[in-house]
Amino acid sequence: MDDSRAHSLDRATSLGLIIIAVIQGYALYALHLAIEHDHWLATDARWLKALYTLSVALPAFYLISTERLRDRINLLPLLLIPLLFWLGWHLGWVEQTPEPQRWNRHDFTPAFCMAVGIALFILTLFFRSRAASGGWPRAYQPLLGYSWEHALTLAQLGLFVGLFWGLLMLWAALFSAIGLGFFKSLFQEPAFIYPVTWLVIGLGLVMIRNRFRFIANVRLMTEALIKALLPLVALIILLFFAVLPWTGLQPVWDTGRAAQMLMVLMLTLLFFFNAVFHHPDEAPYPGWLRSLIMLAVVLLPLGSLLAAWALWLRIDQYGLSLDRLWAVLLQVLTATFTLTYSVLLLRRRLAALPSLQRANLWLGLLVAVVLLLINTPLVDMRHWAAQNQVQRLLDGRTQLDAFDYSYLRFQLGQPGVLALQSLAASEHAQAHPELARRIDRVLNQKQRWSRDPLMDTSNLRDVALQFTTNPSGTVMPDALLSLLVQQDSSCLIRVEPCRAVNIADQPRFQWLIHTHNDFQVLAYAEIDGQWQPVGTLDLLGAAQQQHTDACRRASPTPELEAIPGPLAVFRSGLCLYSLKPGLDAARQQLLNPPDEQN
Repeated sequence: MDDSRAHSLDRATSLGLIIIAVIQGYALYALHLAIEHDHWLATDARWLKALYTLSVALPAFYLISTERLRDRINLLPLLLIPLLFWLGWHLGWVEQTPEPQRWNRHDFTPAFCMAVGIALFILTLFFRSRAASGGWPRAYQPLLGYSWEHALTLAQLGLFVGLFWGLLMLWAALFSAIGLGFFKSLFQEPAFIYPVTWLVIGLGLVMIRNRFRFIANVRLMTEALIKALLPLVALIILLFFAVLPWTGLQPVWDTGRAAQMLMVLMLTLLFFFNAVFHHPDEAPYPGWLRSLIMLAVVLLPLGSLLAAWALWLRIDQYGLSLDRLWAVLLQVLTATFTLTYSVLLLRRRLAALPSLQRANLWLGLLVAVVLLLINTPLVDMRHWAAQNQVQRLLDGRTQLDAFDYSYLRFQLGQPGVLALQSLAASEHAQAHPELARRIDRVLNQKQRWSRDPLMDTSNLRDVALQFTTNPSGTVMPDALLSLLVQQDSSCLIRVEPCRAVNIADQPRFQWLIHTHNDFQVLAYAEIDGQWQPVGTLDLLGAAQQQHTDACRRASPTPELEAIPGPLAVFRSGLCLYSLKPGLDAARQQLLNPPDEQN
C-alpha cells in the first residue's frame, strides 16, 4: 500500500485533470447563461438535458478513472458521447412541459442522475482495470480495489468542496457584518461559482488521488467496521426467517413497507459480505460464525420471494406505477444476486468464493446495462406504467371515478400525455363522454396545482358538468352555479366532478357540495331569493356506537332530516351531522335576524 508512482498521477495527468475540471465548470456556466437569457438551448428541454448529460457525465468519467493522460485507451470513453447524448435527449423529451418553448425541472432528473451515475461508476471500474492491465478484467480484486478508491475519493472530494464553500460563506458573512458586502455579492455570482468550484474540484481530486496510502488506510478502517457489523446483519435476517412461521406474514404486509425493508436488509448483507469475504485464502471469522453468515446468504432468495410477493400484492391491487416499477427493477436485480450467491454457496460451500467473485464481474455489468437501458426509449418504465393504468381502465379493473388522470398527466411525463391522448381517441372514450371530458380537461391544465378553472365559467351548462347530482337527474339552479363561480369553488379546478346533494324539505339549506374528496361538505341555502353559503356539515358520529366506522365511510343523503331541538343536528340513516355556520352566514343573520328559529 505504498504511495508509489504506480498509484500516483504524473505531472501531465494531474495538470490535464485540473484543466478538464475547469472546462467542465465553464461548460456548465454556459448552460446556466443559456437558461438565464432564454437562449434556444434552454427553450428545448431535449437539447438542454442532452448537453447537461454530456457536460456532467463525460468529464466526470475522465476525472475519476484516468491513470495516464497519454494512454491511447483514453479515447475509448469518447464512444460514450452518442449514448450520453441519446439518454439526455430522451430525458428532455419525457420532461417536455405543457407550455411550448418552456423548460423547467422535473422529478425524473434525480432518478436519471442516480441510475446513470451508478452505471458509469461501474463502467469506470472496468475502464480503469483495462487501462492498468491492457485487457478484459479477469480478476475481481482490482475491480474491488478501484471501487473502494473511487467511492472514497468522491466522498472526500465532496467533503473538501463543502468545507471550501463553508469557509467562503463564513468569509462573506464576516465582512458583511462590518458593512463590506462585496464578497457576499461576489460569491453569489455564477461567473464566480462555476469556474472556482470546478477548479477546486480539480485540485482536490488530484490531491486525493495522489495520496493512495490515505485512501487505503480509510478502506481498511471501513472494512474493519463492516466486518464487525456483518454478523449482526446476518443474525437479524436469520431471526426474521425463524419467527415467520409463528407470526405469519400478515403483520409484515400490514406495515405497507415490507418489500422495501426486506430489500434494504438483503442489499446490506450482500454489500457487507463482499466487503469482508474478498480474500479466498483468509478466514475472517471462526468456523461457526462463518457458517452462520453463509446460511444467511443462502437463505436470501427466500427474502427475495417474500419481497416480490409483497410488491405483487400492491401491483395487483393498484396496477403499475413508476415507483412500483422501480421497486420491481430493484427486486429483480437483487433476486439475481441472491439466487446466484445461494446456488454457488450450496454447490461449492467455502470453495465458492472465487466463483462468486467471477459472477460479480458479470452481475456488475448487468446492473450497468440495465440502468442505462431503462433511461432509453427502448425500456421506458413511464411508458409501461401509463399503458398499464390505461389498460386497467379499459378492462374494468379501475373504475372511471378511481382513474388518476393527473398522475398520467403530471407524473409520467410525455408517455403519460400520449397515453391520455390515445385513450381520448379510443372507442372506449367515445362510448363514455364523461371520460373524454375529464381527459380533455386534464390535458388543458398547465400546472397540476393551478387554481384556474378547467372550463368556460361563462357557460353555466359547462360548469354544471363539474357536479354529479343526487338524486340523479336533479338540476342545479343557475344562480347557485353562478355563486360557485364567484367563490372560485375548488370543484371548478378538479378533473373529477364534485358531488352535489339536493336536500328536500329542509329550511336551513337545500344543497350540499362535497369538495376535496368528501373531506368537506359545504351547505348552501336560498335566502330572500339569493343563494348563500350557510356553513359546513360535519360528521358527529353514529347514533349507535357500533356503526361509527360505517358512518365514516358514508355521506349525507337527500333524505337528511333535522333532529328537533335547539341544536343544528341532522340525521342521515344511522349517522349524525352538525351544521357549523360560516362567517358570512353569521353576519347575514346579525343584520337580518329571523323572526323565529327554524
